[in-house]
Amino acid sequence: MLMTFASLSIMAILSIVGFFIHHDYIDDKKQATRSATNIVQLIDRNISEVMRLYDDVLNGMIKTWQSAPLNSLPEDIQHQLLFSRAQDAPSDDGFFILNAHGVVVADSRTAIASPADLSDQAYFTAHRHGSRDALFISPPFKTGPDVDDWNIAFSRRISAPDGTFLGVGVAQMRLEYFYELFQSLELSPDDTINLMSSDGTLITQYPVTIRPLFGTYVGCLPGIQRLFDETEGSFIATSHIYGVERLYSFSRVRNLPLVVVVALSTDSIFEGWRMTTWVVGSFAALLCLSLIWMTWMLNREMRLRQHVETELEGLATTDPLTTLANRRTLDARLAQEWRRAQRAGRCISLIMMDIDHFKAFNDTYGHQAGDDVIRKVAQQIKSQVRRPSDLAARYGGEEFAVLLVDTDTRGARQIAEGIRKAVEGMAPITDGGASVTISLGTYTRQVRTGDTLQELVRKADAALYEAKHSGRNRVVSVSEQQHEQNVA
Repeated sequence: MLMTFASLSIMAILSIVGFFIHHDYIDDKKQATRSATNIVQLIDRNISEVMRLYDDVLNGMIKTWQSAPLNSLPEDIQHQLLFSRAQDAPSDDGFFILNAHGVVVADSRTAIASPADLSDQAYFTAHRHGSRDALFISPPFKTGPDVDDWNIAFSRRISAPDGTFLGVGVAQMRLEYFYELFQSLELSPDDTINLMSSDGTLITQYPVTIRPLFGTYVGCLPGIQRLFDETEGSFIATSHIYGVERLYSFSRVRNLPLVVVVALSTDSIFEGWRMTTWVVGSFAALLCLSLIWMTWMLNREMRLRQHVETELEGLATTDPLTTLANRRTLDARLAQEWRRAQRAGRCISLIMMDIDHFKAFNDTYGHQAGDDVIRKVAQQIKSQVRRPSDLAARYGGEEFAVLLVDTDTRGARQIAEGIRKAVEGMAPITDGGASVTISLGTYTRQVRTGDTLQELVRKADAALYEAKHSGRNRVVSVSEQQHEQNVA
């Protein structure tokens, strides 16, 4: 029997440890997911604002270009009017107007535009062959020999009132803007941030590798397709390129063909969890070994302990439902304290209390709810009886008693009021909002020779009876010198 108990205990220990380890794993994962999602949302907002700013400047530039009076102005004034807001765009690398043949006819960087032919650029081709006047975001393109020399272009179609293609308005942005944005975020060395277009092209990444993958099509890689099929989400996968397991959180940038992906290394996320698992697992193993050894030791003493436990069961002093003292303990302590008070001529107070309308509550909500009420009321009583010399007990059914040693009427009433308010302030016990109140009667007596304990109990019970019949949820206090009753 003992070995069975030990085996079950070991299984319980391992199950509990496993449960908490798994719970901690889930918590760490949730926390990391929240952190990654917050970063994604921050980047999303920033990119949306930048894109909106660039688009506003582009629209203003195209509108000014198409205004009739512009051509009548000097070239320097035309240049100022066309690109008056270009400096508002962060990290810009030039705003341009291309004519219907793809030749640059206006450049924000110089008053006299160099007639470069950009008709082979993806944005020009897209607008020339398409009729939609939507913002086009180009793939990244190299602009110099350095690793950082990468740009991205935003463009809009310039159309005549009849829809005829007249050219393209273009804004170039340096990708270093995103690098600086991503660099300002707190990431571990193995974490990455990627910005992709919805067609699967990698626009930029952080940190930048020795051989940047900007402009590379990655839509065919395992797991990548999920980024474009869903608006947002999180999942754990192993990077096909770097071979590192990461927690990926992603989101589609508002109304734009862009996807932000934040990938946090699971090694960093679960580093603390792994250490905790090792420590707790070792402790659990030691605990199980100790339990086996203790079981072997206890097996020899079982018969003697069974004999002692049988005797102790007959001396039980606690009510099992409330963990308060039971009636037997109360009677014994009452007799003991009464004799002491009689010898010393001290005060002794007794509070009798009863849960209001308990029978109706029990009939309405059932015995289980009734037991729950008794248990919670007992907790409130226990919270108000703090002195080691005092005793709170379950008197029987829904009745309770508190013995207060060397306590006068005022002190007894104060404690009784504290109990009444604590019970009244309890949260509703049931979903229906049923509240619980309690009625209390206190009696205080200066114990003298010849006084009987039965009188103390009888008068405290009478005070309780008066509290019940004068409205309930109140305290009635009585002392041997004071015959009037104070109702709370």
